[in-house]
Amino acid sequence: MIENYASQIKSLIAQSTTKINELNENSVLVPLTSLCNFERGKEIGSKNYSDNKLPNYIEYIRVGDLLNSSNTYINQNFKDIVKIKEDDILIALDGAPGRISVGLKGSISSGIYKIILADSSLKGIIFFELMSDLNRDIINKNSQGTTILHASKSIPELMSIPSKCFIKNKLNYEFNRLVSLKLKIKKLKLIKEELLSKYFTNQQ
Repeated sequence: MIENYASQIKSLIAQSTTKINELNENSVLVPLTSLCNFERGKEIGSKNYSDNKLPNYIEYIRVGDLLNSSNTYINQNFKDIVKIKEDDILIALDGAPGRISVGLKGSISSGIYKIILADSSLKGIIFFELMSDLNRDIINKNSQGTTILHASKSIPELMSIPSKCFIKNKLNYEFNRLVSLKLKIKKLKLIKEELLSKYFTNQQ
C-alpha cells in the first residue's frame, strides 16, 4: 500500500510540474514573492533537543528531515519558534537548496523556509512552481558556499504564473491530493512501527 501511494505521488508531481514547465515557457510571469512570503525557521541549539517526545514537545525538523520526519523534539513553548502543520509548504535554502516538502508537523530549523500565503487556493501554484525547472535553475544558480550551500538570495528572483491562471484550481486540487497521500503513508508507517514494536516486545 505504501508503495502504491508513493507511486501516485511521483506520478502526480511529474504531471503537474510538466504542465507548470509548459506554462512558464508560454506565460507572462510574475515574481513568486508577489503571491507569498518566505518565513525562515529558527535555530534553537542542540542543548534544547530531546530524543523522546515528552509532554508539550513537538518534532523539530531540520533539512535532513524534509524527506521523511524527525526523531528530534523540542518544547512547543520555546520562544519564537516557527510552527508548521501538514499542509504547509516547506523549502530548504541552506544545506540542500531547493529541497521541498509537505506533510510534516512541528517546528522548523533556520535552513528551512515556510511559505506564507494570504490565499490558500494558491498553494498548488506555489508548490509546483517551486518544483519547476525554471525555479530550480534559479535556486541552483544562486547557491553559494563551499561546505554548506546557501541560496536565500534566490528568493526575489523566483517566478510564477499569475494567481488567476486558468489552471489554479486544478493545481490546488492536485496539491491537496498530494498532502492526503503523504499523510496516508505517514499513518501506515506509524502503524507498521507500532506493530513491530509490539511483536518484538512480546517475544522477550
